[in-house]
Amino acid sequence: MKILIPLYLKLSKKKFSRSFKPLGAKRKLWHLVSVPENPAEFFKAAPFLVGLSKIGSVVMLMPKSLETIRSFMKAKQFEVILYEKKPSLFSEDYKRVAVQLGNRHFHFLIELNQPANVSLPYLGNIQRRVSFFDKSILPYYNILVKDSYASLLEFFNIQSPDGQEMFHFYSRDLKATEKKLKVSHPLLFVNEADTIDWDGNTIVVGKDIMADDPAIWKVLYGAEAYYGKQDAFYEFALLYNKEILNK
Repeated sequence: MKILIPLYLKLSKKKFSRSFKPLGAKRKLWHLVSVPENPAEFFKAAPFLVGLSKIGSVVMLMPKSLETIRSFMKAKQFEVILYEKKPSLFSEDYKRVAVQLGNRHFHFLIELNQPANVSLPYLGNIQRRVSFFDKSILPYYNILVKDSYASLLEFFNIQSPDGQEMFHFYSRDLKATEKKLKVSHPLLFVNEADTIDWDGNTIVVGKDIMADDPAIWKVLYGAEAYYGKQDAFYEFALLYNKEILNK
């Protein structure tokens, strides 16, 4: 099957060469969005996704590896369809996604992963298929943008989006988590083996709390500052305007 898929893609790519029609005014837009599988990239995409939800409905295709992050997303803001493995044409995950989408009509397919998944355009007759610039994905995707999310925000005319609006933490849960871990404020979230001077309390990833503990996001949300690697925790800290400490 894996040998046949590239041949099928090559032989069938002409079906995507048709030009798309401009959108009419005052229509409710439906967006099918393949969100970044990398957690750090997902947080970078949060402002765009929030802005997109304000101009229409958003159905997210999300890997199960982000299920912990999904647990503190606002429940009614997005519809989420989870998949185990990258939905590749004719695969079981692709078939499950197709069944859940049914015959719904979408105005845009937006792929935020790089490289783009060229199997996704086969999910339906979606005229406007958006991805980041890569000549090799034409004509599967027919709207290619450069400069990452700045260009996407401009293309969709999204003004001043706030990625923080995607997530919600309950005050009682935050207090219970901090009490359990015996943390106090001001709190520095340390995601690094090295130490740094800090006039206050610290919590260290891998020592005081494990990186895969779901409670870690509540701790970071409540912290005043961040020190360490530029990974998903770093992007989350940036999103919530935490003080970023450097060596």
